[in-house]
Amino acid sequence: MKYFVALAILSLHLSSCVHTTQIKTNRSDNFSSKDWESTEVISRNKLPTRAAPYSYPSTEAALTLNRNNSDFVNLNGAWQFSFQYDDDNIDTRFAEIGFNASEWDTIQVPSNVELLGYDIPFYTNTQQPFYSNGGTSPLPDTTPQISRANPVSKYIRHFELPQGWDKKQVILHFGGVTSAFYLWVNGHKVGYSQGSRLPAEFDVSDYVHSGRNKIALQVMRWSDGSYLEGQDMWKLSGIHREVLLLAQPKIAIEDFFARPKLSNNYQTGELQIRPFLTYSDNKQLKGWTLEAQLYHNQQTDIVTAQTIAADSIMQQYPQRENIQFDLLNLKVAQPKLWSAETPNLYTLVLTLKNDQGEVVEAKSTRVGFREVKIDQNTGELLVNGQSIKIIGANRHDHHAVRGKALTRADMENDVRLMKLNNFNAVRTAHYPNDPHFLDLCDEYGLYVMDEANVESHLFGGQFSNDPMWVPAIMDRIMRMVERDKNHPSIISWSLGNESGMGPAHAAAAGWIKDYDPSRFVHYEGAQGQPEHPDFVQPPRGWYWVPETLDKLARHTPMANPTDPVYVDVISRMYPSVDYLKGLADSPYIKRPILMCEYEHAMGNSLGNLDEFWQLIWQRKNLIGGYIWDWMDQGLEHTHNGEKYLAYGGDFGDTPNSKAFNQNGIVDSYGNPSPELHHAKYIFQPVWFKAVDLDKGLINISNRQFHSNLDKLQISWQLMADNQVIQQGDLTKLTLSPQTNIDVQLPLTQPSLQPGTRYWLRMSAKLAESSIWADQGYEVAKEKFELTSWYRPLANTTNSVGELTIKQSDDTIQVYNQHLQVKFSRQLGALTHYAYKGETLVQSPLRANFWRAQTDNDKGAWQSAKKLAFWKTAAEKLTVDSITAEQTPAGVAVHIAQSIDDKVNFSHRYLISVNGNIQVSVQFVAAPNLPPLKRIGMQMGVSPALSNVEYYGRGPHENYIDRNSSAEIAIYQAKAEQMNYLYIVPQENGNRTDVDWWKLTSASGQGLKVDGVQPLSMSIWPWSQQNLDQANHSYDLRPQGFYTLNIDLIQSGVGGTDSWTALGAPLKQYQVQPGEYSYEFVLSPLH
Repeated sequence: MKYFVALAILSLHLSSCVHTTQIKTNRSDNFSSKDWESTEVISRNKLPTRAAPYSYPSTEAALTLNRNNSDFVNLNGAWQFSFQYDDDNIDTRFAEIGFNASEWDTIQVPSNVELLGYDIPFYTNTQQPFYSNGGTSPLPDTTPQISRANPVSKYIRHFELPQGWDKKQVILHFGGVTSAFYLWVNGHKVGYSQGSRLPAEFDVSDYVHSGRNKIALQVMRWSDGSYLEGQDMWKLSGIHREVLLLAQPKIAIEDFFARPKLSNNYQTGELQIRPFLTYSDNKQLKGWTLEAQLYHNQQTDIVTAQTIAADSIMQQYPQRENIQFDLLNLKVAQPKLWSAETPNLYTLVLTLKNDQGEVVEAKSTRVGFREVKIDQNTGELLVNGQSIKIIGANRHDHHAVRGKALTRADMENDVRLMKLNNFNAVRTAHYPNDPHFLDLCDEYGLYVMDEANVESHLFGGQFSNDPMWVPAIMDRIMRMVERDKNHPSIISWSLGNESGMGPAHAAAAGWIKDYDPSRFVHYEGAQGQPEHPDFVQPPRGWYWVPETLDKLARHTPMANPTDPVYVDVISRMYPSVDYLKGLADSPYIKRPILMCEYEHAMGNSLGNLDEFWQLIWQRKNLIGGYIWDWMDQGLEHTHNGEKYLAYGGDFGDTPNSKAFNQNGIVDSYGNPSPELHHAKYIFQPVWFKAVDLDKGLINISNRQFHSNLDKLQISWQLMADNQVIQQGDLTKLTLSPQTNIDVQLPLTQPSLQPGTRYWLRMSAKLAESSIWADQGYEVAKEKFELTSWYRPLANTTNSVGELTIKQSDDTIQVYNQHLQVKFSRQLGALTHYAYKGETLVQSPLRANFWRAQTDNDKGAWQSAKKLAFWKTAAEKLTVDSITAEQTPAGVAVHIAQSIDDKVNFSHRYLISVNGNIQVSVQFVAAPNLPPLKRIGMQMGVSPALSNVEYYGRGPHENYIDRNSSAEIAIYQAKAEQMNYLYIVPQENGNRTDVDWWKLTSASGQGLKVDGVQPLSMSIWPWSQQNLDQANHSYDLRPQGFYTLNIDLIQSGVGGTDSWTALGAPLKQYQVQPGEYSYEFVLSPLH
């Protein structure tokens, strides 16, 4: 019986979601007491989803695309609010007209109630907080019931019905409500909805009247719909998107689908339009017309137009084939094509006129001419015939203060930052975003993978294979397509995320392919067809062990190359570079290969991005991917009055997934992280390569897909250290997409100065201003050192004078009139360094082989267990010998330390009379030891030395597997600006390829570190131990001096994922045990 009911519901749903010529309203007052725990109820009295909700009184008003010119009332703002912690004994009398709510709170809509003090936020990744066993186990199966207290939010809002609206169809629009709600208007129970990321619209024409009206909502925090919303995010509830009151005529343009088509080698465009009207009787339309006009974007000049009789839209479905789609067909010669680089838009206006020729209503949208295809031979993704790469990020709705209730400014900030940093794509992970976000993607130019609000991570494919759940899954996917179908930025429909694989996905994909064949269908969970002769079951669970870890992999077809035919791309999550290469080279795969998630940017991460993109550019069938993910999901909280960013568990939420959602390349407020700067460089649209630097010969590659290089201004600078000594522009450099050219630059060798490094810096900037950046904004760069021009400084003689050595059982002291240096025999370390009364070193200069663990160190590398030897190795070094002697160059102090026969650490200090100390380090680690975090030395320096100047890579932090974006130059900053505070404190602030480093006080006195070879350096106000042990920013406590790290090398940060061995740094970026030596010079500045 239940199976029959489910099929009946699905049948009804299909007939209501596919637009017909009139709205079918199924008025129902027989509401269940707990619709929110029933798979048999998806909604009650909810209207079909549409793409064009705004009704304009004239063609001119519609052309503005400004909803303020439409029949529209914004109901955002202050609502009366009451909250109860469970769904027992819900008193619905609050919906009655005479109810007294004067004692209720006031709440702002949109918002998440948990962030306003009502209940607590929950963060879980795979768990469901409301499920049995605390959400940790799928047994016993209690779906679709809610197994914990289910909070209820009650809302009341009054409004005045605008004059004349009593003769129109009045619609209440809720952009997003979590998780389910009932609606009352003027005491009448109007409807029910669930599905928190798509609009719910209700026809309230029969319930409103002139004057004052009342809206009441009962919002359930959890519902059976929550089982399909198990995304890796904060679980928050409430009315989190806008609430609108809309009106349209009783006979109206209900919706329309505008589908572009290109032909004649992209010289001819057609806009095929299928309109839908709402009316009660077909005879009403006699003599009425529907006119379509296409304008250049929001301009008044008509490109093309067509008019049809309104009653011709009513068509009977035939026995074979389908009804004609393009009842309106607007042809455009040489259309301006839409792509992420050239987001050319047109404005389409549909105008409905009555039999007297009077305008009844107009509706509008922006459209773009673009074609999305897949090359079946090469596996390339083509946009307008050109092969492209997806340079994208996964994006959640999030803000540290507002949660999921984003403002339009928040959305625009995300889109602008993506464009500023050379992204061309975004995946709406894992639910449809606000329509305004899609409008921005249309306008700015971003390829969108629109993803359905379906994730049942904890339950795998249980729901997609259960007929009782199929209607809800289909509902979410189909409504997404209906709402967003006219956006040119959307090039792909995604069926959801991590919900197993089953008939529900096949059915949804089939519907999409028939209804909208203009985009490709994606679903990562659809992997493998066991009946296919080429199917290979992955030998190690769901994830493939790469070639570097499994020698058998090179002889075995890669995992599940036979993904079901209803998905158009082979999609994988978090592959290693080796795994991705294996997929690309597999003879079994003919479809494009996409990483829907890769480079897990948790904490200090995003190593290996260079290696991924070197491979992607080499393989046609690798079409790119989406970094996980765009924004850290921290929430503002306080601890003892101190503001900080919280993660799972900080609100007392159980179960929780701790900090596993802190994976952003922007912070929780939308500000760039060091990882974003690196991504910008890797994704830059122009690449420069040295051919013959001495002759000024450079190769320039245009990596854009649809734009000639003449849209950018290419310039060059010849630099002596940081000083520009020659420069020029390459005027009118034309270069087609995906081509390259050698260019001769007019370099003239200057008079070469000893000790000066000479650089050629190339730059590509916007030749004209765009919507996302001003003219002159730099989108690409490269810097080359002319090493053959370098002339070393002549050796300088030591200053004349004497140094005194004073030795005791505890110390060795070296001093003269201005200098005091002290060594501890017990520690085997330099413990004091002062010059002319200024103390430079405040804690010992000691060996350091560890770092405060990054998230990847903990989860992927498991360094606390696998590399534990090095955590305490510096403290375990025993002093084998310490001696001091006079030499012609000064006093030499020799210290030898070791750990049994495993580690030898020898350091020599040559102290000159002028105060310089040359430090020479010899390090040997036995080959059977694990990799090190770093090889270096660490000391504490005076807090007065707060000004930093250095010659090395910057300005942002960088590591050996994430430093190509940081150009070598001379940088200045305050010491506090040299750190980047991750939500979970960890290693940060490193700079690689450091030539020298200065620390000075306000008076200019201080300390300089000169590397005999490039150094890796950083400075913190905290101790490394404090940084390693801290769980939150409030755990960090400045220690009264700066920690200065002077390293030969530090390990990379990794980031393929954050939970398996694949997430550790690639082997070439690990510091393996062996023999190492390095030198640096400490010198006082005065």
